[in-house]
Parts: sequence; C-alpha cells; structure tokens
Amino acid sequence: MLFELIQIALCHRDRLSHAPTEEDWNNLFDEAKKQSVVGIAFEGVQRLPKEQWPPQAQLFEWIGAAESIKQKNAMLNKQCVKLQERFAEAGIKSSILKGQGVARYYKGYPLPLPKGKDDGLPKGEPLGMLRQPGDIDVYVDCGRERALQFAHDCGLKDVRWDYKHLHLDVFRGTEVEVHYRVEVLLNLWKNRKLQKWFKEHEEWLFSQNGDLITPTVAFNRFYILLHIYRHFLYEGVGLRQLMDYYYVLKSLSPSLSPRGEESSQIELTKLLRQLGMWKFARGVMWIMHEVFGLEKEYMIGEPLEKEGRFILSEVMAGGNFGHHDERLASGKKGKMQTVRKIVKHNVHLVRHYPSEIIWPPIWFVWHKCWKWSI
Repeated sequence: MLFELIQIALCHRDRLSHAPTEEDWNNLFDEAKKQSVVGIAFEGVQRLPKEQWPPQAQLFEWIGAAESIKQKNAMLNKQCVKLQERFAEAGIKSSILKGQGVARYYKGYPLPLPKGKDDGLPKGEPLGMLRQPGDIDVYVDCGRERALQFAHDCGLKDVRWDYKHLHLDVFRGTEVEVHYRVEVLLNLWKNRKLQKWFKEHEEWLFSQNGDLITPTVAFNRFYILLHIYRHFLYEGVGLRQLMDYYYVLKSLSPSLSPRGEESSQIELTKLLRQLGMWKFARGVMWIMHEVFGLEKEYMIGEPLEKEGRFILSEVMAGGNFGHHDERLASGKKGKMQTVRKIVKHNVHLVRHYPSEIIWPPIWFVWHKCWKWSI
C-alpha cells in the first residue's frame, strides 16, 4: 500500500486498491517514516478520493509531519545558499551534492488536485519541499588541505576528516559534510577507476540550478546511482534515495547531456560494467518501474526482475540507510563495531556481490595507514 500511495503522489494512479483500515493507516505511517518518505506519501494522501482518507486524528499526524518537513527544507535551502556564498568569498568553487540539489528535480508538482478536493489541506509548494531532508553535502574543488584550512578559518579546531570529506560544524542542528572527493568505493582497484572518472568529469559538477550550484543531471545519473549502490553494499538504503534517482532519470533529456544523450549512455554503460555495477543498475531499473512507475524510455538498461526483487527486499527490511535493520541491531558504538556491522551486513549480499565482501576490513587497514602517512 505504501507503493500505491507513492504512485498516487507521482500521478501514476488515482486511488488505493482498497480502503485502508485504521490499523493499515498506522502501519503505512510507520513504514513511510522508516523509509523517510512521509512527506511524499502525504502528497498521495491528499490526492485520494475522500472515502479513502485516513481518520481525522491520523490525517492531522500526516499534516503535522509534512509541515515539519517543509520548514526543515526551507531552512536547509537558505543554509545551502549561505554556505556556497562563504566558499565563493574564500575563492573556492562548490557544488551541493544529493539532498537539496536533487530535491529540485522534483519538478512539475503539485499538479492540480482532482475536482472536489479543495478541502483546506495544505498544498501549493513544489513536491521537492515534501522530500524528507537530511544533512548538507557539498563538494569543493580545492582539495583536502585547503578544505581543512577553510574549516579552521571558520573557527573550528578539532575537525573530523577522512579520505573523502570533513565535517563542518557551522549551522546549529544541521550537519555539513565537505567533500574533496565526491564519493569512494572500498574496493581499492575500482576506487582508482572511480576517482579518475570524477577527475575527467569535474566540469559536470558545477551547474547553475536556481540559486544553487549543483552537478548536472547527466552527472547525477551516474552519481546518485553510485550513492545508492555504495550505501546498499555497506550500510543500507531506503526508498527516499531510490525516489531521488527516479526524478534524476525523469529530468534527463538529450539537451541536458554535455556530450549528447547517445554518447553519454554508451559511456555510462561502460563505466557501470567496469565498476561491477551493471547488474545492480538493472535491478534498480526494475524497482524504478514497479514502485515508481518509470517509463522505459527513461531507463539506463533493461530491468532485471530477480535482482530488483532482492534489492527491494533489502530496502524494505533495512529502511533509510539501514537504520531499521533488526538483523544488524547492536547497542555498541565505535570504529571497529562499524566495520563489524558492515561485514555482517555484507553477509546478506555474498551471493549477489561476492567481489565486494572482502573489501571493508581491507579498506579500514588501508585508510589507517594512509592517514598515518600524511
């Protein structure tokens, strides 16, 4: 029923297959929270025929959650603008990754509600304002040392950093991750190929998107899939990230691809094969169609149902970033516990992605040696 509600929000259907009970609505709300899609699901609630609406008390709960999400998005949008202004003043080019940048692909919504639906429910904002936000990820083209200097210039002393990014504590209540590498793979050989591709396509990272600088849609067609893949392998991923990718794919047209759609597609397929992501990408295409109703002309490959069903089962079991995966529940914290959790998580994937299973502990040792050598 959550899938149906999402499809209604995306205007691929106009009602649920049957009227939910009060218990169904409780379960729907809990599942939407688990997957971080409460706001988008609420858009689906607004579009339901009145006889399928939730009870009033539950409806108010949806409305309250949606309004909270809108307020957080408004705050983060302002913070992103302010952050990029501060980088520009320091002579550093920056690009907002994922999150608030991708939310701007949620275009064309809300569509007019059906006749007779003007019942006082809050509406009128773009659907991206109902996307549940997280932290702010920003790429900078200045490298690690200059990024650390920027953090020190902001008055921060003990800055947490690693191979990929550092943590910039400049906004109360909002975590900011400053990336001097866009993304990494724990497989050292594949990561070398990945970093080479990012270097060759760095110009795709800086595109004007309203009042923000974000990657191009063509860049995000690969990058957001990579982000999903990495979290799927090492932590877990939820419907929110998959919905982001739906909107990335829906936003791409030949005119938006710097090298033309045909050559870009050939390059993307080659890259995904080199990184061992092709089977995963085809499984995601099945989810794009089955859950979100993506049309075939927007897909990057032929859907693979068997792999798609497996990926979706992991998504629904783990929830957003795997935080709700009871198979991995543990009260312990620390770096070694994180590595153990990743290895334990990868046991579920051994038959599907065997070459990736051995890398987390190897990466952990390599990363420690790399950091010591600096």
